[in-house]
Amino acid sequence: MSAMRQLWKIAGNFASAGFFLPLLLLAYSVLTGKQVDGLLFWLCPSAIISMALDHAATSTAIEVWLIIATSNALLYAAPWGIVGLFVALWRPGEPPPGIFRN
Repeated sequence: MSAMRQLWKIAGNFASAGFFLPLLLLAYSVLTGKQVDGLLFWLCPSAIISMALDHAATSTAIEVWLIIATSNALLYAAPWGIVGLFVALWRPGEPPPGIFRN
């Protein structure tokens, strides 16, 4: 498996974790009645948006939480995606792409 493919696979795994983590914490909070706001705000910074959902309809809350989960997935995958781009642009042992290639 190439290094690039491996980095993108890692980025995808982090994105999956970032997407499902706030949803799992939200489900735990709803099912048990315990507040996990502190943990949720540390692991999912965009969950601060949920403070505006006090009297929102259920369909609106679901849409907003899907947006929050998607933004968290992007946040978790971004560092690995950036590393993947650098690896794709300049692999060790090869000259950097661009003017140095024949």
